[in-house]
Amino acid sequence: MRTAQIIRRFAFSEWGGTESVVWNTARTLQEKGNPSEIFATRALSQVQDEVRSAIRIHRFHYRYPFFPLSKEKIRTLDKKGGNPVVSGLRSALRKGEFDILHCYTDGRMAADVRAAAKRLHVPFVVTLPGGYFDVPPMEIQQMTKPMKGMLPYGDILDGLFGRRADTLKLANGIVCIGENDFRSVKEQFPDKTAIRLPNGVNYEYFHEYSGSDFRKQVGIRPDRKILLCVSRIDYRKNQLMLPEVLALLGEPWHLVFIGAPTAEWYMDKLREKIRLMNLTDRVTMINSVQPDSSLLPAAYHAASAFLLPSIQEPFGIVALEAWSAGTPVIASPVDGLKTLIRDGETGFFAPAEGAPHEWADLVRKLDTDADLRGRITDAADAEVREHYVWGIVTDQLLDFYQEVQRICRRR
Repeated sequence: MRTAQIIRRFAFSEWGGTESVVWNTARTLQEKGNPSEIFATRALSQVQDEVRSAIRIHRFHYRYPFFPLSKEKIRTLDKKGGNPVVSGLRSALRKGEFDILHCYTDGRMAADVRAAAKRLHVPFVVTLPGGYFDVPPMEIQQMTKPMKGMLPYGDILDGLFGRRADTLKLANGIVCIGENDFRSVKEQFPDKTAIRLPNGVNYEYFHEYSGSDFRKQVGIRPDRKILLCVSRIDYRKNQLMLPEVLALLGEPWHLVFIGAPTAEWYMDKLREKIRLMNLTDRVTMINSVQPDSSLLPAAYHAASAFLLPSIQEPFGIVALEAWSAGTPVIASPVDGLKTLIRDGETGFFAPAEGAPHEWADLVRKLDTDADLRGRITDAADAEVREHYVWGIVTDQLLDFYQEVQRICRRR
């Protein structure tokens, strides 16, 4: 089975959860004898076309249909919320010999993918962005902020090119990451072929690391105990709470953030809070890590605890990465994390906001109770190996592809 995996942006220097899913899905499909290619815009990437791990990656010129639009605002939209017009995507897909077109974004790109699938007479599958049906008002406000005062001309182009906005209504198959989205799809589109499919993890990559010590690599004192948070620097991830946890713990604890900022103003706010709390020498921020860099598994192995205080988290791939490395996870009980983590068995929950002391107490508990730590990490490791390695997840996706194909043929 030949598949095209389509994503809004795919830049190795600006990595996130969706990029990880697309990359590992394509690689695992390829390993299982199902050739895959990745299609994206050139957002945040200077490379147009390349081949990595035998995967062809195509990137296309794009624009956001607003006037005028500064470079700064384009970059903001590149990082989050942009709905681009993509030159050449539709025709490039039509030239391919694909059995499935799988789109990981909505809007204009999804409409073009749907049009190409119709011309090729192949199924159009869409993976919903996490939290598709319950985007917080603040999220909508931030994503639309760059376009205020602009002249929109996108509707005119959409009409000219026949782009229809009803992505879910036209999709042949819908993949949902979270339980809430899956439930909403079944309620609103009861006749649609849909699946709730978790994200996966490269277990061996994170589990078997035995390279250089992370502290030496980034200049952290050897006597420091590390608290780790790997995620986009973004208001939905709620990193602003973690300096308070660090302050409560005191020495010898050290806080490490790894992740690219998708909201620059929020990163500035985080840096300022760290400075005002006089924690600068006890916090390390790493904003750019290549997906195949050894620095990431090194960080997980060095950490005493992994903290994920998100106020919205459709799934939580980083929790799987921490589990694979044997690092205990403390997270907020929101969205997909409530389904992923069993409190007191494979990790711990603490309130997302207003309770840094509970996070600090759990860190101390895991640090001083070796038996508890061992039980938690052993159970989490077994959970990953049984349900979340990419081979298992991709087999489920292949079964879904085949089901969608069968239904499309009957129709």
